[in-house]
Amino acid sequence: MTPKEVLEIILKFLEIIFSWPVITLTLFLFILFRHRGAIDYFIKNIKLVSPKGIETHAPVPKEVPVPKEEREAFRPETDATQSKIALVDCKIAHALPGTIVFDFLKEWKVWFWIANREPKRYKAYVKIKFIADGYEEEVSEGYYGGTTAWNLNAFSGIQAPGLGIPEKIKEAARARQKIKIEINCAVKDENDQLVEKKLPTVYAYEYENKYWYLEP
Repeated sequence: MTPKEVLEIILKFLEIIFSWPVITLTLFLFILFRHRGAIDYFIKNIKLVSPKGIETHAPVPKEVPVPKEEREAFRPETDATQSKIALVDCKIAHALPGTIVFDFLKEWKVWFWIANREPKRYKAYVKIKFIADGYEEEVSEGYYGGTTAWNLNAFSGIQAPGLGIPEKIKEAARARQKIKIEINCAVKDENDQLVEKKLPTVYAYEYENKYWYLEP
């Protein structure tokens, strides 16, 4: 092979490398991997594709079934309500199964989860308290203020992203101070008779790994 032929092969190879389709594909792959989180968020929230464009929706409260293994673990002969105990749980989280992940310091959002693990229906009255150094504030009304009940069907739970964060908590978070969310829950039956008043549960935010953990 002559030097001229080698040079022609090299020039053709460079022409392929720097052709517009290859450059476009390279840029596309770079953007895809560089902004994968944002793209995943957009895709998960697509509501409608129409001639007017793509519409998206924000996360909304959603009822989800209690896992099958937890249903099978329930034994009617040890009916919890006979001893004034309701198998209802609540928690705060940055993400839940099948949901998007909230970056708290950017979006100021958390997931609230409440579930009923019994074959009967309950009304749960939840009272949320926000806590930081030298600061406490309770939600005064609505689903998080203890005035509106969460209606829980048998063996079902609700995932909700609508808990508003007070400005004082945002300020404390920006300063990397310890912040906490306390959950108080009173469970009533369908006739609005008290079954159980739960002990408070408290979740604190872990800044380094960006998640909420249950304090002992």
